[in-house]
Amino acid sequence: MKTTAIICLLAASFAFGQEAETIDLEARRQSVVTLKQHLAMREERLAEVAAEIRERGEATDKKIGRIVDMLTGLKDSQSSKRRVSEVKGQAIAGLKKMLEVYKRERNAIVAKIRSDESASAKALLQDLQKIDQLAEKRVGQVVELVKSMPGGEDIAKYEQDGSYEYNGVAYENSRISEEWRQNRRDRVESEKERGEAQEALKTAIADLERRHGALQTQLAGGKLNQTEKELFEQELGHVSMLIDVRKTQLLSVAAPSASGETAASKGEADDLKRLFQDARRDIAEDFGKTVRLYHAAAAEREKVEEAKANLAAREKWLQENDPEAKKSE
Repeated sequence: MKTTAIICLLAASFAFGQEAETIDLEARRQSVVTLKQHLAMREERLAEVAAEIRERGEATDKKIGRIVDMLTGLKDSQSSKRRVSEVKGQAIAGLKKMLEVYKRERNAIVAKIRSDESASAKALLQDLQKIDQLAEKRVGQVVELVKSMPGGEDIAKYEQDGSYEYNGVAYENSRISEEWRQNRRDRVESEKERGEAQEALKTAIADLERRHGALQTQLAGGKLNQTEKELFEQELGHVSMLIDVRKTQLLSVAAPSASGETAASKGEADDLKRLFQDARRDIAEDFGKTVRLYHAAAAEREKVEEAKANLAAREKWLQENDPEAKKSE
């Protein structure tokens, strides 16, 4: 009787084990189906965010381009005094702030590529290329604005203001020319912006040349992994190109552009100032949203990569342990 009971217990245990294994396999099969659906949803979301980034980025880019084109085609008149130049200076300052954001984002991407082995290096390298393209466009716009600052001209300081006679002697009245005053205002503002741009470009060239040497040394050291090697090779090519571009830009800002800007009246300059203030707020808001969207897209991309890795691991397990999967091979 005792032996029969033991045999029955063992048989029941074996049957339960088979049922548990069957349930486990079925659950794992279903988990793969569910994970594929989840992955499809995340990829769809990523595509939506990426499309919104492109749309917002292109719209912001067009707004900036229109403002820069408008400003580079204008200069101050005697009535507007320094109003147009002031707006140009504010536009240059705004573009420089955008360049600081690009630099910060770029440094964060480079650090992630080097420190996070699970990160998608290919996607991040593409992000770097896009940021570099945008930064170059902004630098080019700064240069164009600086070049559009009118330089000083050879204008007589005094102008005749009638004549009079006293004790039989003829005298001529003279006064400082308003044209000369405006020319001096133009020259002072132009020299200020041009000097700052030249110093910034010289500093950039020196920094780039140091980076170029450091990258060459690191690549020649043979201690980089494959991802780092790809990153450093891309960086070396980018830096080499930038050195040539910055040197050309340094030469181009040495003198005002030869194109003839239209002199704006006081009323036109005041309208321009109001237009610029509104546009600057819009651009700053849109730019901030685009940066936040990029962060969201980067986080979503990581989720997609994690889901893909998880799915691959589960499918591999089923191929190795699921009898049905083995039969279908």
